[in-house]
Amino acid sequence: MSNEFKECVKETVKVIQQEVYIKDEVLQKIVGLFLSIKEGRFLGKKPPRGILFYGPPGTGKTLLMKTLAKKVGLSEPIMIRGPEIISQYYGKSESRLRQIFTLAKERAEEENLAIIFIDELDSLASRRDLTKGELESRLVGQLLSLMDGLEKEITKGHVAVIGSTNRPDVLDPALRRPGRFDLEIEFDPPSVDERKEIIKIILNNYANGRYSNINFDEIAEQTIGFTGADMLQLVNESLLQVVIEGRDYMTHNDLMSAKNSVKPSALREFNLAKPKDRTNEIENKDIVNNLSQIANEFYTSPYFKPILLSQPLPLPDKIASTIAYLVNDRLNCPYLVVSATCFRSRWFGEMERSIRLLFEKIKYLQPCVVYIKNIDAIADPADEHLRGAILELLEHLIELNDNNAKVLLLCSATGGVDSQVKIYLREL
Repeated sequence: MSNEFKECVKETVKVIQQEVYIKDEVLQKIVGLFLSIKEGRFLGKKPPRGILFYGPPGTGKTLLMKTLAKKVGLSEPIMIRGPEIISQYYGKSESRLRQIFTLAKERAEEENLAIIFIDELDSLASRRDLTKGELESRLVGQLLSLMDGLEKEITKGHVAVIGSTNRPDVLDPALRRPGRFDLEIEFDPPSVDERKEIIKIILNNYANGRYSNINFDEIAEQTIGFTGADMLQLVNESLLQVVIEGRDYMTHNDLMSAKNSVKPSALREFNLAKPKDRTNEIENKDIVNNLSQIANEFYTSPYFKPILLSQPLPLPDKIASTIAYLVNDRLNCPYLVVSATCFRSRWFGEMERSIRLLFEKIKYLQPCVVYIKNIDAIADPADEHLRGAILELLEHLIELNDNNAKVLLLCSATGGVDSQVKIYLREL
């Protein structure tokens, strides 16, 4: 790569980050790929045909695509929104797909690079073995056929198909093999430093510069788990308060006050609790001393710390709240409370899916304190129907342990807990 091209990539990345903040390494890869194809610099004969953007809602997948094409000098991407392509008439949905790919081929011949962007790809191409309708299977088959046909039918230029999804696990496996969506890029929720940059961009673009005395470091530290979309909502809530009070500028206190009414999108389905110091409700002083030690160990050096609270109810609730309070006082991290009884389901695979969803959310919230109440509801070895749930739970405990996740996991149980699961839970 020439120095001139390298500088062009860096400059384009900087320009894009004035509107949407994406990690440098991710953005450089995408910008470098598009510019190299557009300018005929890509060294291989077969540039990636399909690119999959995946990650939680609000992390900038769609916004990046809208900004990217404009900044690298390309025509507007040809947009496909999954639900909009569906028709009640037989063959109409497939016909719409074919028309879009034909348009993309014509544009590639003229401009050397055309982009098809499929938003909510999972609604258009979910796993065929899990769908009951004929239409879903036909759509997946048509999409696969069209993507495979691009290589043979285009004599000049390149068509890149970019898919965006929050749920890559439900996509048909045939889409993710080499030659189709073979380049996958994960969009993680922003880190503390990234949230700091995002809030600056949002205030400059949406608040018209009408703010003062903002402590960006504190805002970033207080918004663990927030995505770019959540940060925008935080600013909008603050601006609304400013208007109601008849002021013409925003302050740091406005943002901090609005934070109490904005819940991270990753946690909308779960209970984000406000922990309380309930030390005076715990009679056993040895337990109280242990709680301070546990909290101190975690906020001094956050690492995966799973604890089983097997005391009679309601003592585990008081213990969990107190530990979370002590940790939160120093780390300002989320306190997530989940009742395992809510995961119970008579539908095959539903419990496993719920457990998987919970731990996916936890992965994006680190550091955090998580309290799973009544974990025996999904981990009782005496219940033969829970074998799948136990294996799912065990898999995620192993993953958190192996990755030394910054998670203080508290679990209460009044009944039996599977011996394999118990290996990963230190009993208090």
